Amino acid sequence: MPPLRNFTPAEYQQRGKIWSIDSAPNGMAYMATDGGVVEYDGQNWRAFKGSEGFTRSIVVANDSMFYTGSDLDFGFWERNKQFGFTYTSLYPYKEVAQEVSEEFWQVHLLDSTVVFASSLNLYVLQDQQLVKISAPTRFTGSYKTGSTIYFADETKGLFRFNGFDLELAFSYPNGQALQVRGVYETPEGLLLATRDHGLYRSADGRLAPLGSPLSRLLAEAQVFTSEQLDNGQIAFGTILQGVLISNEKGEVAHRINRYKGLPGNTVLALHYSPLGKLWIGLDYGLSVLSLRQPYTTFYDYRGDFGTGCAAALQNGYFYLGTNQGLYRSAWAGLDNSQPFFDFQLVPGTTGQVWAIQKVGEEVLMGHDRGLFIVQGDEAEQISEEAGIWTILEFRELLLTGSYNGVGVYRKQGGQWQFWKKIPLLSGSCNQLVLEDERTLWANIPNFGLVRVVLDEELSPVDRLIIPESDFKGDSPDLQRIDSAIVLATTAAYYRFDPSQGTFLQTADKGPGADRSLGQLSTASRPSKLQEGYVFHPMYNGFALEQANGEPKSGQAPLPVIFREAEAYNNDERRPLLGKGGMPYVLNNFRAEFIMPNTDGAMYQYRLGRKGAWSNWSAATSAELLDLSPGTYRFFVRGQKDGQLTPAASMTFRVSPPWYRTGLAYAGYVLLFALLAYGVAFWRKRSLQKQEKALRQQERESLQKQADLHEQELLRLEQERLQKEYDELKKQLRTKTIELAKKARENEEKERLLLALKDGYEAAQENPALAKRKWKDMERLLDSHIKAEDKTFEIQMDELHQAFFKRLKARYPDLSSNDLRMCAFLRAGISSKEIAEIFGIKPSSFYISRSRLRKKLGLATEENLYDFLNGI
Repeated sequence: MPPLRNFTPAEYQQRGKIWSIDSAPNGMAYMATDGGVVEYDGQNWRAFKGSEGFTRSIVVANDSMFYTGSDLDFGFWERNKQFGFTYTSLYPYKEVAQEVSEEFWQVHLLDSTVVFASSLNLYVLQDQQLVKISAPTRFTGSYKTGSTIYFADETKGLFRFNGFDLELAFSYPNGQALQVRGVYETPEGLLLATRDHGLYRSADGRLAPLGSPLSRLLAEAQVFTSEQLDNGQIAFGTILQGVLISNEKGEVAHRINRYKGLPGNTVLALHYSPLGKLWIGLDYGLSVLSLRQPYTTFYDYRGDFGTGCAAALQNGYFYLGTNQGLYRSAWAGLDNSQPFFDFQLVPGTTGQVWAIQKVGEEVLMGHDRGLFIVQGDEAEQISEEAGIWTILEFRELLLTGSYNGVGVYRKQGGQWQFWKKIPLLSGSCNQLVLEDERTLWANIPNFGLVRVVLDEELSPVDRLIIPESDFKGDSPDLQRIDSAIVLATTAAYYRFDPSQGTFLQTADKGPGADRSLGQLSTASRPSKLQEGYVFHPMYNGFALEQANGEPKSGQAPLPVIFREAEAYNNDERRPLLGKGGMPYVLNNFRAEFIMPNTDGAMYQYRLGRKGAWSNWSAATSAELLDLSPGTYRFFVRGQKDGQLTPAASMTFRVSPPWYRTGLAYAGYVLLFALLAYGVAFWRKRSLQKQEKALRQQERESLQKQADLHEQELLRLEQERLQKEYDELKKQLRTKTIELAKKARENEEKERLLLALKDGYEAAQENPALAKRKWKDMERLLDSHIKAEDKTFEIQMDELHQAFFKRLKARYPDLSSNDLRMCAFLRAGISSKEIAEIFGIKPSSFYISRSRLRKKLGLATEENLYDFLNGI
């Protein structure tokens, strides 16, 4: 059967049963499910919820719009800027209570007319006008074939839709109600598929049943849905037997059921896409059948034969070596029209079969128990060499790679006989490749490659070992291609260079990297069966490839579409909408793209028209990091089977940082204007302030000059007064001294005169005493000359009484002599003059003044004159 892929409800977000399927021109698939609408692009599922009830039907108008019918609702969906869809209801009675709820099981698109069908009514949407047409009795289904829509009424028959009317095409035969499940236009007339009565064909305005094997088979299987395929083929989804596909002759071409990999036999919906994929909605899950693939797959879902490892075609029989043994089937029995495949175990071959090799007209089998020769449905063991991986013809001999080295077989008496082991080749040799007539390569897993040059007796004369660690990737596969020794891994291609004695890498990716069909590793490589067929080992089965057949589709690959675009950084992701404005802080770009539901597609991208295209890759996303501000255009193109798609593009813009935005620049202009105004205003105010300051300065200067002039006058006046004061003081001191002297002289004279008078009078009265009195008067004159001037002291004391009181109050220990000295000093009399007044030497006066300073507690630097005048 064609390659089949299954999906469980968990994979499409647990949306329940799938009731209807359709695809868009760009390849996207859409399903109406219990939980709404699901979208599938070949890798990712997305779900959308519109109506509250189950979504029953769907029809796609274009890449951006589709219509759905559901329980008590119908409407349309339009793609939005978030790469999703927005639903709009068109049902006019959604808010009105109904006696019977309507379920819209079919939606049809006929040019610009959309027809929503329930079991009770049709709603025709044309030119934004909605028209309701009631069912004759009750609609059981509706079917579009070509440009005509047919409606099956429960009792009346089949009606043809004519714009805003229904026309009876024909009544049911013999009044027997038929549950129609499909209507198709054929050259012979309309073909009807019914649920319980098989196929009918219209002739001369009447329906007649078909008695073909296909019709009987469909009656047994009970048809639930059907779909037109290519070249007159029709797929029938049944309740009991999965999917049946008929060819243009009305014969069964394929049976797809649980025995062949379908998760269940009850089919609810079918849709055939332009890509050649048959979408199968099941009671549980979803399956996709790739009808245009060159592969036919055979899975052992019944446990009949196991995992295929090797195969051969001989005399009309297909021999299959598996992990369970050797099986045989008629080549014609591999026709997919049978409900399951018939493989029979060849007796005596139970166990692991590693290799099947045709040598002439003989079929040899490498088994884990040894080497066998197969004839018909029998197998004869000819060697017990354990674990034969591979069989290789060499000259007139056979070489076998086994679990323990390389064995050599030769014919004796028409029978193959074990001869010997090749020396220096040990270990598990799962691949043998001849470089030339003398050079043999052996691939030893987990060890490496061994190259030996053999002599005539097959003994090595030279050996080269290349460790497996020298190669990138896994599953090394050794081959000879165009006389060159080539090694392919999951990561790279290598070619052996004899001149350097080593392998050189020639490509970055080997064929083992993609095992989309579940092929086994290099221990069981694909092998050619006959012209036009290649056998592929697979887990739990095998596949046959029509290698030389005509391509099943010359259709150009679908264009690449964008599925998602976002700007991001380490902390945030933001979808790009419209032309995709990206803030500067999110200047990393990521886009998802795909050729929807296209197997084996490759992609490359570039930034800008002048940018370099990236390497081809199967990856469906790309990231561009740390983009500078600016507007960018991102291009993606794809290829399928060597055919390029037109480049799809999207434009996005990385915004500058906030300080480089238009608003910021406007702010800068405004700020500059404000700054300029501020500067001008500041300069004006500054000039005003400067002018005011100058005027103030001038006033202050004038005032200062006036003050200076006044101060100068005052100083001159003070100097004049000081001079006058000093002069008066000097005069006062002089006068004081003069007065003091004058007073002293007067007093001395007065005393002397009085004393002389008294002495004279005494001498007159007593002449006897006259001589003594004259002596006394002489002594009196001498003593008065030397006597202390008491009068002067009394006068000074009276002049300075207030000063003496203040001084005595502060310094009570001062003597009267100290007080008089302070008075003289305060009056500005010099030390010499005071000494004369006191009748002492100046040096003695200096000592007295030092003692006075100590009594007053004056420091050395303090001035005695200033101190005394401060009291």
